[in-house]
Amino acid sequence: MVWLVIGMILFIGVHLAGSVRAWREPMVERFGEWPYKGVYALIALVGLVLAGFGYGRAESEWLWTPLAFSHEAATALMPLAVVLLVAAYLPSNIKRLTAHPMLWGVVLFAFAHLLVRGHWASIVLFGGLGLYSLIAMALGSVRGERRSNKVQPFWKDAVVIAVGLVLYVVLLLAHPILFGVAVVN
Repeated sequence: MVWLVIGMILFIGVHLAGSVRAWREPMVERFGEWPYKGVYALIALVGLVLAGFGYGRAESEWLWTPLAFSHEAATALMPLAVVLLVAAYLPSNIKRLTAHPMLWGVVLFAFAHLLVRGHWASIVLFGGLGLYSLIAMALGSVRGERRSNKVQPFWKDAVVIAVGLVLYVVLLLAHPILFGVAVVN
């Protein structure tokens, strides 16, 4: 569990520090944009790897037993979560609904996983990611991030949804290989 906590502190810490302009701007001026982004990405990656390593080795100390419908609810939430993640990177009208499609996707991802995994390691990993995403949205709103006003053609929404659903199916099928847990039988 120690590695999981250290990984989450690194991952979330670098993201929160990077969102504070008073800290980020002097670092970019001192080291340059690309070196800053490289170190930022490296710290985030190390944090993510440590969190995954720690999660895989954490004891399964359950706090709650998932409800009978938890698996179905998580399976229903995950396609939307993945579509929102894709919407963060491709133009669509989803950005007219929220300034933070990726962060909302992470919140749904975290909630879906907490529905089916009620042990301490899951609370630290998925709860931490979900809580960070909510904090990041609040900080973004304070910085003035707003929803887009630009109307996109419908076909761009269709592309985002299609790519998101294909990615969801790929992740669903690869889940046992990537994470050691079969979601579908």
